[in-house]
Amino acid sequence: MAAIDAVVPPTVPVLPHRFRYAVAICLALVVLAASVTEPSDAVPRTLFGVNFTTYLHLLAYAGLTGAIGYVLLSTDRWALLTAALIATLYGAAIELLQGPIPYRTTATADGVINAIGAVVGAALWWGLAPLLGVDRE
Repeated sequence: MAAIDAVVPPTVPVLPHRFRYAVAICLALVVLAASVTEPSDAVPRTLFGVNFTTYLHLLAYAGLTGAIGYVLLSTDRWALLTAALIATLYGAAIELLQGPIPYRTTATADGVINAIGAVVGAALWWGLAPLLGVDRE
């Protein structure tokens, strides 16, 4: 019986650089569009006692940060911190943009939730990046 020296995890093919940018930019545009359109009454108000939009903010900014990590193909902590900061600042800009829209409001709590989502996204990218063959730094 032959000994196995190392188990190599399967890797997912990586898109070319310009397509990775396109994914991140499209996701950012979807977040912007969802943030400035009039909310629908079809969206539930709460889920498990938490405002449903809280989950949407967490998911959106975790995804955006993960997409930026994918663009970088890096697990460097400073790069991921920068990705989370970019996503958080983007969220803050959108919050300010919502102020003059009659059916939207600017909320500091949303900005904090966006930042938490961005940190979660950076952590998830750090954990999942090896599936794309990205070594942890």
